[in-house]
Amino acid sequence: MLKTRAAALISAVLMTTLAACNGSAPASPAASSAPATSAQASKPNIVFVLTDDLSMNLVPYMSEVGKMQTEGVTFDQYIVANSLCCPSRANIFTGRYPHNTGIKTNTANTGGGYQVFKSLGLDQDTFATDLQDAGYRTAMMGKYMNEYQPGSPKKPTTDNPAGWDEWALAASGYAGFNYNLNINGQVRHYGRNDTDYLTDVLTGLGQDFIQRSADEGEPFLLELSTFTPHKPYIPAPRHADTYPGLKAPRTAGSYDEKNTDAPRWLASQELTPSRKAKMDQQFRQRVQAVQSINDMIRTVRAQLEKSGVADNTYIVFSADNGYHMGEHSLISGKMTAFDTDVNVPMIVVGPDVPAGSTVSAPASTVDLRSTFGEIAGATVPTTVDGQSLVPLWEGGATDRLYSLIEHTGMELDTMDPDNGIFRSPIPPNYTALRSRKWLYVEYDNGDREYYDLTDDPLQMHNVYRDVSKKSRAELHRKVIRAKRCSGQTSCATALTPTP
Repeated sequence: MLKTRAAALISAVLMTTLAACNGSAPASPAASSAPATSAQASKPNIVFVLTDDLSMNLVPYMSEVGKMQTEGVTFDQYIVANSLCCPSRANIFTGRYPHNTGIKTNTANTGGGYQVFKSLGLDQDTFATDLQDAGYRTAMMGKYMNEYQPGSPKKPTTDNPAGWDEWALAASGYAGFNYNLNINGQVRHYGRNDTDYLTDVLTGLGQDFIQRSADEGEPFLLELSTFTPHKPYIPAPRHADTYPGLKAPRTAGSYDEKNTDAPRWLASQELTPSRKAKMDQQFRQRVQAVQSINDMIRTVRAQLEKSGVADNTYIVFSADNGYHMGEHSLISGKMTAFDTDVNVPMIVVGPDVPAGSTVSAPASTVDLRSTFGEIAGATVPTTVDGQSLVPLWEGGATDRLYSLIEHTGMELDTMDPDNGIFRSPIPPNYTALRSRKWLYVEYDNGDREYYDLTDDPLQMHNVYRDVSKKSRAELHRKVIRAKRCSGQTSCATALTPTP
């Protein structure tokens, strides 16, 4: 059954990829514009577009994301619980903080990666398994977790991802070309033709899945997880010459500026002319690369319309973490607690979502599992740490005051996709709390940071020295409570104001 379905998917994507490349949404071979059946209409669908290393400063270059903001809700205080690929994806899948998943890095030899995720049984307890149990057809396409291996055309992996009825997964798709894609147990190699560009291939596969699910009247969850705009920042060929001369943003007060009273790991950083030139090139490539994601969103939304399910589908757009390029005098990278790295896009369009609205309550990557569960009417275990965001776009409130950020300063790992000579230093282990008014960072080595976000929204002036002893002690107690919390009730209490 899976081999037959995989063959059909491979055939379908050959016909749809070229159209996706051009930003259009033609009919697939058996496309239908018939209205959804009553079974389909009874439960809403979810399309989750998760990007890799997409920072806030790329959003202005994505017209389809801007359109989503106009039509839906933007969570402007959405904070990742860990600004690193695999730990963040583990938080999203499970609804649990890093201290509860145990996934704190990208690779097994440093305490993370897919094999560790699976060995802990976490793959059996995700938003995908929740929705599958609720009767949803689920599909995962693109980047799954670091160190997942699809196998080869002659020897596909038998390690099928739990919770997903269908999948199309790559291991090293960062360069956009010359990769293996495991499609429901069969592996196809994609080369260097323009139509092999991975984001476009995923778009075509996503179209096909939407069409078939709608035609069969099944509610569905589709995750489209791009490798772009992660380094090496390879755009689709059609976008390679766009935005000539574009440079990395020179954010006044932050770009090429040093933090006052900076922690030791940050204090020595500086930008040279060659480093600035390198980042200008990289930023231009990143902007070029996200154009294919823009095309993906446009094409998928057109397919939802064509399949008659657009009015009953939620589209969620986000990123696993952000990215800094020149702010705080840092060269390209992530993993800090600064907003450049942890405050990422979170936009939702859907049947009951108020158009053009903004939610400024704290929200986190650990909230997506509960959110998807509420949308789908699925049972979500109370052992998750996050809360549903649905009540917030419906006008409700939350008692949560701040967001928890955790980081484990992994050693340099030659197998990590972020490895390379041009990268900012990895901060030492830290736990951070961020509210709308302040950011507090507590490093395991004893360094501390406190930023007043009202007076210093760019987080440039560490005023921890000015914090009273009483307030310092209370901040420390907040961190201890947060990093020990487990489950919805415990974590909700830990992240609310103390009586």
